[in-house]
Amino acid sequence: MSVINEKFQPGDPDYRPLIDFGIHREKMDAFKDKFIYKNMREVEDRDGLFDAWVRTIDAYAGNDLLYLNPTGAVPEAAVIVKGEKRFNPFREKRVFDTTSFPSNGEIKQKLEEEDDVDHEEEEGSGMNKHQLEETEG
Repeated sequence: MSVINEKFQPGDPDYRPLIDFGIHREKMDAFKDKFIYKNMREVEDRDGLFDAWVRTIDAYAGNDLLYLNPTGAVPEAAVIVKGEKRFNPFREKRVFDTTSFPSNGEIKQKLEEEDDVDHEEEEGSGMNKHQLEETEG
């Protein structure tokens, strides 16, 4: 019996029967397949957003993601300290922060723009305080 029914008997007007989602499992699974998973596969097939995101993770050579290891231990080098500038900080490309689904051309253009910004920052005198705060969180 749940906490909400602790003081009530099944005949009491405030008694709330438990919800059994098991009787709806087949309809729920069909809904997920038709409206969620199918859409996710179509978007990935069309735009390759997840694949592109994984490739950025795989290609990253800094220390920020060192906690992604078989033991799950967070090494000291991966700890982000507020206000401390890091060499080669990890920043997800803005193209992956999306709720709409851009065309392949738009994705390619955004990735190229982000790469241009990355190269400009590497060549410049570093990030200003506002840029550092945005990347550091």
